[in-house]
Amino acid sequence: MGELSEDLERCLCECSCDEAAAARARCSCEEGRVRETKRVLLGERRRLLDELHASQRGIDAIDHMLHRVSCECGTRGARVPDGEDAPRAGAGDGEDADE
Repeated sequence: MGELSEDLERCLCECSCDEAAAARARCSCEEGRVRETKRVLLGERRRLLDELHASQRGIDAIDHMLHRVSCECGTRGARVPDGEDAPRAGAGDGEDADE
């Protein structure tokens, strides 16, 4: 089990797992304590998922604000009389060209 336990510890270190948890997983694996090894792995997986979900919430919030800025800031002062087409977004209205 030497190679497996080394790979296990390396994997956890690459996932920014703390060294104590990685060492605990390695020892458990070397001693054949499968349940303990899996418990450490599942705990780290849960931690990474929590971080992922927090990042996704941040991305969603930024996307929402981008949409609001486009809708609310892009229409200020751009009143168009009935029957006329509104100017296209980005066509000389001061918006950044990288949209």
